[in-house]
Amino acid sequence: MDGERSIIIDGTVVGYDDELNILRICNKCHISIPQMCSVEHLTPLGHCGLCVVEMFDDSVSSQWVPVLACMLQPQAGMEIRTRSKVITAIREMAGQLILRSHPCDCDFCEKFNNCELRKTYNRTGFGFVRAITDGKGSKPIISRLSQRFCLDREKCTNCGTCVTYCREALGEDFLHNVLKSNGQLRLELYPGINYVEGYLLNLIEICPYNAIMDEKSLNLPPPWKLRAFDSISMESSTGNNTKIFVQDNEIMYIKPRNNPHVGNIIPDIVRDLHRNNDSNRVDKLLLHGQNVEEREIILFFLSKIGFGHRCAMICNGSLSLENMLLVRQLADVLGAQTFVKNHPQEGDGWLISKDKNTNIRSALLTQVIKKNAVEDFFEVEALITQRQIQTLIILGEDVLSMGLSKENFATIDSITFSCHKNETTQNSHVVFPICTVFEEDGHFVNKDFLLQRSHRAIFRKTEAKPLWQWLAMIKNIYTGKSREEAEFQSIESIWKFMEKSLPEFKDLKFAEVPSTGIFLENNRFKNFPFVA
Repeated sequence: MDGERSIIIDGTVVGYDDELNILRICNKCHISIPQMCSVEHLTPLGHCGLCVVEMFDDSVSSQWVPVLACMLQPQAGMEIRTRSKVITAIREMAGQLILRSHPCDCDFCEKFNNCELRKTYNRTGFGFVRAITDGKGSKPIISRLSQRFCLDREKCTNCGTCVTYCREALGEDFLHNVLKSNGQLRLELYPGINYVEGYLLNLIEICPYNAIMDEKSLNLPPPWKLRAFDSISMESSTGNNTKIFVQDNEIMYIKPRNNPHVGNIIPDIVRDLHRNNDSNRVDKLLLHGQNVEEREIILFFLSKIGFGHRCAMICNGSLSLENMLLVRQLADVLGAQTFVKNHPQEGDGWLISKDKNTNIRSALLTQVIKKNAVEDFFEVEALITQRQIQTLIILGEDVLSMGLSKENFATIDSITFSCHKNETTQNSHVVFPICTVFEEDGHFVNKDFLLQRSHRAIFRKTEAKPLWQWLAMIKNIYTGKSREEAEFQSIESIWKFMEKSLPEFKDLKFAEVPSTGIFLENNRFKNFPFVA
């Protein structure tokens, strides 16, 4: 090991690279040190005092000097120890200072399963006895910082982590500590700032003491009491990782999930995607606006679209990989042209990209499209006018609100697959109810060709099915497959097909995709003009 880049921790030689302090070296080496106010990529402040270690120093008589690991930069040959009577005493005193007014509300606290105070208590037992006998914390003392932010001042220790996050990660001084006339520090929002949509809600996870809360979640059970499912943000092609918390088939929270490939925070807007998810749902099969049986819908489909019939499919660019593949399969059977509409937005150069289509790379991998998404429906309008399109199949889009003319739409047979009611479903001849992203398993490929899986979080509450199941059923009917011969009866069967037909999926097994995703080869698209 390179002696110029190594130190000694608890008698063991440990190498380091670009770690800024001893605490991060210990974390890398899985050496347990309590820590409350240290956040990766943020400047350490050393306010909690729990990460104290001892450094051997020949220049003083005591030789072993207590220092804060988060504030100590590594130097070659340095000797550190993380366990001693002095270290234990200092950590206990620091913990007792934190707990001086901290409520004992662990059964209701969001941080319970990830709280360094609780972990340290489990190892040492310090401090919590006093907090319990005080009987504090049956009801939090809530102070509203803004319309969305709440602060439990009984828990806040003014550690400054939230202030540093705003300044260094967001580049704005939203919060600051104010010295009051009674000599106490008080966390406040700067005057004139109410709630800035962006990334401020990540302070909920950044705060080590669960002092910062979301007003919309105050009366919800803590996440650790709920079932959790890994998912993907549907707001842009960045593919931010989320964790969805569910109780009684209802989504309670959407929170960030750490993934080194895409980071450990999410845009604020993602946290509210589940709200009103059940409102305005397409809950039944509709033929000319009337609820019908599945058999009647299929008969209508068969009567309107025969082999060689002039039809086209407009596909949403945020459908899952599995849905995209079945779009391609059915389009091949029907001889249909396929289009994907571009959904540009104002990106922020960070986690919200200009490309709002979450899964446009999957559309290219499966050849739903062979060029980038269309900017408008000019080509589709022209084909309808020329009678080159007699039937339009719409998959997860509201084409009428996006610019397709009602006049042209009224001249064709229209078949729409949608999870929510909109202008297009109201004017379509046939409407198929499909699952939301929360109600089905699926895979997505982000802008860097990172393949990631989204897990079903809730069961469907309507007659909806995953889109790929509807499309597979229709394809099997058109190709005369019996129930026993039917293709694509599961996600796994779709993957087996992709292994054989798509070069990027060769030898890639369904069960082998890690929770952090896997990068696909993108040689076919290296020079492709993607939206940033």
